[in-house]
Amino acid sequence: MNNTGLLVVDKVCKSYPLPGGGRLTAAEDVSFGVAPGGSLGIVGESGSGKTTVARMLVGLVRPDSGTVTVGGTARAARTPGRRTARLARAREIQMVFQDPYLSLDPRLTAGQCLRTALRLHGKEEALAGELLERVGLGEREARARPRQLSGGQRQRLAIARALAVDPRVLVLDEAVAALDVSIQAQILALLDEIRREAGVALVFVSHDLAVVQHITDDVLVMRRGRVVEQGPTARVLSEPSDPYTRLLLAAVPREGWDPDDAVAARSALVEATG
Repeated sequence: MNNTGLLVVDKVCKSYPLPGGGRLTAAEDVSFGVAPGGSLGIVGESGSGKTTVARMLVGLVRPDSGTVTVGGTARAARTPGRRTARLARAREIQMVFQDPYLSLDPRLTAGQCLRTALRLHGKEEALAGELLERVGLGEREARARPRQLSGGQRQRLAIARALAVDPRVLVLDEAVAALDVSIQAQILALLDEIRREAGVALVFVSHDLAVVQHITDDVLVMRRGRVVEQGPTARVLSEPSDPYTRLLLAAVPREGWDPDDAVAARSALVEATG
């Protein structure tokens, strides 16, 4: 994978102290690049470090070392109280979480939520209607508060709010994991349309290889905080070179799937890597 592009992550590392001493490595020397309008999947089991990487991208977690740059400019450190710097950071990268309800103000209707975001970034509040329409929400949803919306509608609202600031990169952390399959398909189609029309780069964090295969150009596979394999999605998911990637693929139920294959893949991984 070519580590150049709009978003460039170069050897970022993050560890946390353990209660009994020592440190837990959440990410070690993680590097990748995403071009404008490109899409990257970061996959791995729980505890692999993929969410830590996502949170470092948006500044919720500060790397111990390494750099994150957008358009050739290093991401500035978060500066509490400096409104201009915070707004500039927000226009670089936005994040959509698995449960958007927690990030939406329960007191605001969908329309008010978008108008607030637009006003904050110096944009015309009238654009709220266009944003709602773009993500498939209408006037009825515009008058509804988050608790009155379905899970899919809340996710669409979260995406609309992220797009309100014209971000260059959109990070999605398990953004469709809790949705029904039919709603997942709608959200994925919407994201694919957005990246192709607006040139927004997508970083899709997920444990679901079917989703990653559908939406991403490249994929990065993480295990225990380290990248074990990366490259074009089609190649990595059809001809994996690492035992861990083969395990992830063997564990995905599909036509003719045999759970014994997953057991065998797990044994092969243990034998190869411990």
